[in-house]
Amino acid sequence: MTPWQLITDFGDSAVMLPAAATIALWLAAGGAWRAMIVWLVDFGLGAASVIGTKIAFLGWGIGSAWLNFTGISGHTMLTTSVTLTAIHLLSRGVAQRHRLALMAIGLAGALAVGISRLALDAHSISEVCSGLIIGGLVAGGFVLASRRLAAPDLAPGLMIASLAIICIAMHGQQAGAQDFIERLALYLSGHGETYTRAVYAGIA
Repeated sequence: MTPWQLITDFGDSAVMLPAAATIALWLAAGGAWRAMIVWLVDFGLGAASVIGTKIAFLGWGIGSAWLNFTGISGHTMLTTSVTLTAIHLLSRGVAQRHRLALMAIGLAGALAVGISRLALDAHSISEVCSGLIIGGLVAGGFVLASRRLAAPDLAPGLMIASLAIICIAMHGQQAGAQDFIERLALYLSGHGETYTRAVYAGIA
């Protein structure tokens, strides 16, 4: 396994979806039901944007040749949204400068996953950047909304341990999300095969 593959596997939905669910369960266990709903809605909208842009291209060839854009990077969006949200929740009560430092570290981790997608030729710069932006909006939207909601009354140790176990146990697993999206795109479009980047070169 190459170093880039090692990094990119942390952003796979096999890791990030259970991590997102852990955040929701932790909020619910701490009595922060409204915050849990906000998180699920925000995260759901982010995931829908990834799936929607990918289906649009795979099924109908809707994208941007100029930007080399065929869909938002799911690995990057998932990592950015989950990591920043988890750090926000776990750093409550920490000095502001330390919270900002932790956020910077989390963002650097998400950026590393994005760069790994470029290194592996899985995505273009525009797709990774859009993943960072959407993931940041998901986390930012939750942070802003949660300021007016009750905070979870639960020690952070359980969440830290749960997230660590998920990352270790699920790292290297493949959820097969891309295959599912491709099958869904074919079903919705009624086409026999999906569009590829080659369509931009006029050879598809």
